[in-house]
Amino acid sequence: MKNGFWTWLISIISVGSLGALYGWKGGQSLLFLLLLLVIVIIQGAAVQWFGPKQAKAERTWHPLNPRAGEEVEVTLTITLSGGFMPFWMQAEDEWSASQGAEPSSDQEPQGGKLAFGGWKRKFTGTYLMRETSRGVYAGQSVRITWGDSFGWFKRSLRAEANDVLVIHPAPLPVELIGTNAADPDGDEQGSGRNAESEADFAAGRLRAYEPGDPLRRIHWKSSAKKGLLLTRIPEPAESKSRCLLLDNAMSSYSGSLGGNRAGKGSGNGAVLRGNPTGGFELAVSAAASWLSRELGRTGEVCFRHGGMSELAIKAAPTFSGSRGLKEGLDLLAGTTLDPGLSGSELLRRTHASLHRQSLTFITGHLTPELGEAALQLAERGAALEIWYACGTKGNAESVRLAQALLEKGLVLIDLTRYIGGVSVAPKGGAKHGIA
Repeated sequence: MKNGFWTWLISIISVGSLGALYGWKGGQSLLFLLLLLVIVIIQGAAVQWFGPKQAKAERTWHPLNPRAGEEVEVTLTITLSGGFMPFWMQAEDEWSASQGAEPSSDQEPQGGKLAFGGWKRKFTGTYLMRETSRGVYAGQSVRITWGDSFGWFKRSLRAEANDVLVIHPAPLPVELIGTNAADPDGDEQGSGRNAESEADFAAGRLRAYEPGDPLRRIHWKSSAKKGLLLTRIPEPAESKSRCLLLDNAMSSYSGSLGGNRAGKGSGNGAVLRGNPTGGFELAVSAAASWLSRELGRTGEVCFRHGGMSELAIKAAPTFSGSRGLKEGLDLLAGTTLDPGLSGSELLRRTHASLHRQSLTFITGHLTPELGEAALQLAERGAALEIWYACGTKGNAESVRLAQALLEKGLVLIDLTRYIGGVSVAPKGGAKHGIA
């Protein structure tokens, strides 16, 4: 320990100087100071050499499944074993190294630190993690420090802990996305859908009327707008199952978000412009909304992202009910940007294994490669909708591509319209470590 080395060096120099001065001048005052310093050094040596040998830390928190932006109350319990009980102890939890804390009873936390009175083997204190961000907070150790009564000689030890805190993404407004996307007769402007795509999403795909088609299958609103009779194509029974694809390729989110900014809501209100991780956090929040909405409607859904192996993409598990929602949100909490599989390739691979399932694909930018893959799937009869997190403002190529996809009957949703109230500062992931 660097600080301990200098403390001992200064102490030895001080004892030597006082001893030399006492040997030269003598006197009761010098003798008293010399003996006092020697006693302090002996006490410090005893604290460092014979202090606790092992420590164990346990954490509990509330709420049990927090969302990004929520305050998390963490209760930290530290148990010491071996050696003498310390005069005092200070604990620094690496979970809250950058978070604030509030005093609790006899503790005076500062940042991620809790201070305790000594002469005990077990210490318990509470602090708050504020402005939390999505992620998997793995079991980081707790650094504990104790020392002599003067605080000159200190010793540190790391208390091992195996706790895992999963902070789920803060969802976008589910009622907005759900209502607009499922309303085929809505006249709201700027929704990113034309009349045909609205009907496609809510009532099956459309085609030109053929003699013998039942009149009840004619979509009159779309027919009036197009100037020809359009008939709904009924979805097969197996197409009711839905699948969510999350594009987590770094290239899909790099670049500008068209000047849109995040308002200060449940998250930290970070600015998204030119920030690929900000766009990705928006996409993750939209995915959380999708899971919450769909698991409340249907029996089962599946979720896949580009960070999975090819085998996992082909055989990804399905989720159902409240337990499935938690499992899906846990998976989202640990999802990070990945330089690997591109969005267009993820779309192709997944559709090849899903056949007739309806797909919701969440990405960042609309790219020519993605557009080509989406059009190919649409021509094969795929029920596909695309949610994009980086907008199209200021990007003429993306605007033209979006228009082309709309003309082919695909559903497009611009997630930047729902940008308010989402935490966009990532702090976590499957391999996250907080230090």
